[in-house]
Amino acid sequence: MYIRKLCILLIALLMTIAAAAQDLPKIVKHGNAYQLMVGGKPFLMRAGELGNSNASTVDYYNRIVVPNLLKQNINTALVPVYWDLMEPTEGKYDFSLVDNVIKTSEKNGLKVVFLWFGAWKNSMSCYVPAWVKKDVKRFQRAESKDGVRQEILSPFSSEALKADRAAFCALLTFIKDHDRNQTVIMIQVENEIAMLPSARDYGKAASIAFNSTVPTRFPEYLAKHKDNLTDSLKKYWTGKIIGSWKDLFGESVYGEEIFTAWSYAVYVEELAKAAKKIYALPMYVNCALNRPGRKPGEYPAGGPLPHLIDVWKAGAPSVEMLSPDIYFGDFKKWTSAYHREDNPFFIPEHQYDATAGAKALYAFGEYHALGFSPFSAETKQAQFMPPVLGETFSGDAQKGTLTELPAAYNLISAAEKFIIDANGTNKMRGVLLDSINQRDTLVIGGYKIIAKHDYTLGWSPNAKLPNWNTEGAIIINTAPDEFLLIGTGTVLNFMSLKKKMNVGILEIQELSTDGSGKILRYLNGDESHQGRHVRIPDGEWGIQRVKVYEY
Repeated sequence: MYIRKLCILLIALLMTIAAAAQDLPKIVKHGNAYQLMVGGKPFLMRAGELGNSNASTVDYYNRIVVPNLLKQNINTALVPVYWDLMEPTEGKYDFSLVDNVIKTSEKNGLKVVFLWFGAWKNSMSCYVPAWVKKDVKRFQRAESKDGVRQEILSPFSSEALKADRAAFCALLTFIKDHDRNQTVIMIQVENEIAMLPSARDYGKAASIAFNSTVPTRFPEYLAKHKDNLTDSLKKYWTGKIIGSWKDLFGESVYGEEIFTAWSYAVYVEELAKAAKKIYALPMYVNCALNRPGRKPGEYPAGGPLPHLIDVWKAGAPSVEMLSPDIYFGDFKKWTSAYHREDNPFFIPEHQYDATAGAKALYAFGEYHALGFSPFSAETKQAQFMPPVLGETFSGDAQKGTLTELPAAYNLISAAEKFIIDANGTNKMRGVLLDSINQRDTLVIGGYKIIAKHDYTLGWSPNAKLPNWNTEGAIIINTAPDEFLLIGTGTVLNFMSLKKKMNVGILEIQELSTDGSGKILRYLNGDESHQGRHVRIPDGEWGIQRVKVYEY
């Protein structure tokens, strides 16, 4: 009897362990996009990344960071883990900061993405422990063309890789053993890896590798994917399969950058592959983007930049995602470069500015993003949410500064079910509008939809300004002849795809933004210009359900 009971308990334990492993956070293909699964259910990261130093003490994280994140409807914190603080003495680990982040975040309903500030952070090796920094003989540095050591560990330093990998694996072991409720849902490997001030490392080991035969698996990958490679890689690859890096990619700095990208990618692969054997959380690498008109080395070279994504896909297959940090330039240009069939879409860093809310809506709607995350979110003093027109006019609710990101995240939270249901289908699109991109044309649910900036109506005093506010929205076809408009500053006109047919508006319902789906008002009068359009004005953040018909 005793043995039988023991066997039953053992089987139950094994089944529990198997179930826990099966339910680990993971990224899965879903239709034409991807979903992040947490606890076996799709999860949208309404995220915020911490400033670099703001997880370096327990008190600051608990007293400042968490309350400020929660004020902004953030459900996921992107939190640095500092190698120098975690392993101040070689082989002796201090996980007190990590443990506190897990416990405090779980207590407050926040999920966590840990950012491993290991060998590199924004190109430099500023977060490596003192025992690594001081031992330049054991832990070789990258060198410039004239032989000057840089404050950058060489990706060809076997000792650096060994130490970095050991620390990273120790971190994953701790998470596995102490994160009982899947508070930690993803890991970033290193941070904005790149080479400066030259396109490649000119140290002895690096130069030997550069003049050696290119590892076979890289040109084999290129040959297999030759029809889908980025234009830049097609341009610099000579088409050869065997030879040195110069033979395959020429002698320019762009060929050197390809070598650098491969070097970093295979280094990261060693960390990711080893860590996933311990605890297989999803992993990604983020990227500092290149400024136009500058050459590799003049910008941080070799990271998973748009023109180098294929190099990284070949070199680091254990990393699920390559993701852009966007602080400048054309948002649509950068995002479209990372929206690939082989790359789940996530924006881990965006400048926290007045455009962040609209861009979050666009990312979730147009690219079916796993998440969106402005940088240094905990330093922003979020105030009260802007009221939905018709829901409240009380003075107290409108005090404080209107901050756009919390408003956008509130809408995403309220419409989460619809966004998740439409993920990976052609039923959901996003729009991003400004003074340059004043309108967009979409085909959804059998209708042509003209999405326009609110100022195109000419009714707002701001319409006369040269630079219009950035507006954004998600449009979802929820049922035949039925759509949701989720956003701000957007006007929709519906047109038929059939000849000699018009489209009329049956009904517009303004929904509560508390997630209840409660109908606040029916907007069939001036708000719709007597049935001419669907509109959420500039400065308001709302959800409207529209039902249309053809005549």
